[in-house]
Amino acid sequence: MVEWALVGVLTSALVIWLSLTAATARPDNMIYDAWMRMRAGPTSEQIVIVAIDNRSLEALGRWPWPRQIHADLIDRLAQVQAKAVGYDVLFVEPSASGDADLARAIRSAGNVYLPMLVDPVGENGAPWQATEPIPELRAAAAGLGHVNLVVDDDGVVRRMPLFLSASQSSWPHLAAQLTRTVNPRPGVVASDQAQSVAHLTGKGAVLVSYRGPPGQFRTVSFVDLLRGETPSAFLTGKLVLVGMTGDGQGDRYATPTTGEGQLMPGVEIQASLVDTLLHHDAVTPTPLLWVALLSLIPLWLLMGGLLLLRPLWSLIAGAGLAVTLLAISATAFRLGVWFPPLAAMAGLALAYPLWSWRRLAAASAYMQVEVDAFARSGAAPRAVTTLAGGDVVARQVETLRTAVSDLRDMERFISDALHSLPDATLVVSETGAVVMANAQAQVLFGRGELTGAPLAPLLKAIGGLGSEGQGAEESIEPVEIATPTGRRVFVSSAPLVDANGVAQGRIVRLADMTEFRLAERQREQALQLLSHDMRAPQVSILTLLSGAHDRADPAFERRIADNARLTLTLAEGYVQLARAESQILGDAVFDLSQVLLDAADTMWPQASQRGVRIEADADADGGEYLVRGDQGLITRVLMNLIDNAIKFSPADSVVNCSVVAGENAGQAVWVCTVRDHGEGMSAETLHRLFEPFSKGETDRPGAGLGLAFARTVIERHGGDIRCETRPGEGAAFIIRLPQAIETA
Repeated sequence: MVEWALVGVLTSALVIWLSLTAATARPDNMIYDAWMRMRAGPTSEQIVIVAIDNRSLEALGRWPWPRQIHADLIDRLAQVQAKAVGYDVLFVEPSASGDADLARAIRSAGNVYLPMLVDPVGENGAPWQATEPIPELRAAAAGLGHVNLVVDDDGVVRRMPLFLSASQSSWPHLAAQLTRTVNPRPGVVASDQAQSVAHLTGKGAVLVSYRGPPGQFRTVSFVDLLRGETPSAFLTGKLVLVGMTGDGQGDRYATPTTGEGQLMPGVEIQASLVDTLLHHDAVTPTPLLWVALLSLIPLWLLMGGLLLLRPLWSLIAGAGLAVTLLAISATAFRLGVWFPPLAAMAGLALAYPLWSWRRLAAASAYMQVEVDAFARSGAAPRAVTTLAGGDVVARQVETLRTAVSDLRDMERFISDALHSLPDATLVVSETGAVVMANAQAQVLFGRGELTGAPLAPLLKAIGGLGSEGQGAEESIEPVEIATPTGRRVFVSSAPLVDANGVAQGRIVRLADMTEFRLAERQREQALQLLSHDMRAPQVSILTLLSGAHDRADPAFERRIADNARLTLTLAEGYVQLARAESQILGDAVFDLSQVLLDAADTMWPQASQRGVRIEADADADGGEYLVRGDQGLITRVLMNLIDNAIKFSPADSVVNCSVVAGENAGQAVWVCTVRDHGEGMSAETLHRLFEPFSKGETDRPGAGLGLAFARTVIERHGGDIRCETRPGEGAAFIIRLPQAIETA
């Protein structure tokens, strides 16, 4: 920022200096002339030039002519009733004859204005000198006016002072005198107040609006008018300027609208000034202070662009501002205001390369530092020597290019390594946003794109709380959470620091512990099964066999058979539970009501033996109750529930089985209920009812694995199972499974 501000200040100082001085005057004048040529238009029909042209010189003889000829022309102009006459011919010395006739003609016309010369350097060291017509003509004239021109340094006449003054004298311009006869405007014409300074001073300078190249004004030849060959209507009521246009007379000047090698007669320049004053369309120059201030605006717009935009767009912005400056200058000129654009354009032309040089120097220095750092660290030795030719910057760029290529390869290696990890892994920034994630993490969170997502909501969406009630996303120590799908995830993290040891974020690992926890639970269950549940009936068998029992007694055989049967039931129940937890589920669509009826039919013999009736029904709408999953496992679950209901139902009671449509958390489900009318159970028993090896308060034989098996199967199908019971009112086991739509 300091360098940027310094560049801005330096270029601003340059722009102000150029605006307040004439340093850019020549190129600005060239633009001014171009705009003037574009602004050219028709001249006023009120102005007529009587030209002392080549044909008149040939017809009337060598110049200067006798003053009688001038007197005759003035008489002719009086006859045609010209509005006013500006006679742009100097009569500063008396003639041998004709002065009286010329004075009479001027006095008789009453509207003839004569020119005078005002030199900035007088004779004998005088600061100025005014040369007026001879006294006779001066007294006869309607007024005098100076015909001084201001020639710029490039020799072009662009402006003329409306009056000159020195000491106690003041002289209006001849064009201003003529204009006052049509449109008196003392403020525009000339002030009669004298200057207190002794040297000659021009005031009221006007930038003349030229209408085009020479020959734009209505012109008649001196000799034609003198001979009466010009119609009177052509001159009646007009402002007439009489002046020299013939070749070799020296009264010719370059103007903004003259072409290469072309000059405009002085009388046409005077006519252009008259035309400008009549139309009130003199070009107004912008004050220098405003030029400086306005020229700073595009400069600082570019400086802002250099700070915010890319180099290409900064270049486009600079070129666009330069074109805009020219367009604004041209538009203002058409509206009569001259705004020189070169100072502002020079600021633009300097600011861009100066800032680019500073940026290039800074970039080169930075690249050199990085190259040296690479060389010292030995991280990229091939990058330092890759490019032997080219300039310093080219070598530095090539070195960094190779180093960046190596870094990209390293980044790709890290990314591939991250994605190949077996566990879900996230790279998290200091702000808690995910920077990188592997495919396992996308599967875990169920989202295709994790980059940019905050970590805390992700963990809250899938997890519970740590052991101390602290959220996994807030825990510093590793914590295990349970996902809504029943999976167990171990969350741990490690700090991520940069080369300087500054913390940049964390690497978060989410290890799926589900299979491990399942194996651990199965191991505990197997140990419990082997060490307690299966050991007890085996010990009983050994005790019976080793004791002094009558082996012919039927009760002896029955006891051994009951214990062996219990052992077999425990083993089968454990195997079924293990399969339910680990085997791949089927993916078929089946009718849940039909499965319920099949299970009821299968358990009918056991029910009949105990004197219990099974009633199975569904909604009466005649539709199907489609479920997607493993039909065999669901059938076994329903058989277990019906079997339990039969065991705990008194004789002559009913086991009710039903399937109805329902809703769970906005999802359409099938609700399957198996209800008995037994003794029910306590709240304590209900709390641990679905745990493995839990047999409740009954002493009936069994493994206590049937309900654990049922819960495992139902939850793996995306459903849930619960029990509603009260002591003495029986129990109802309610299963909810998502409805499925069969597709072709």
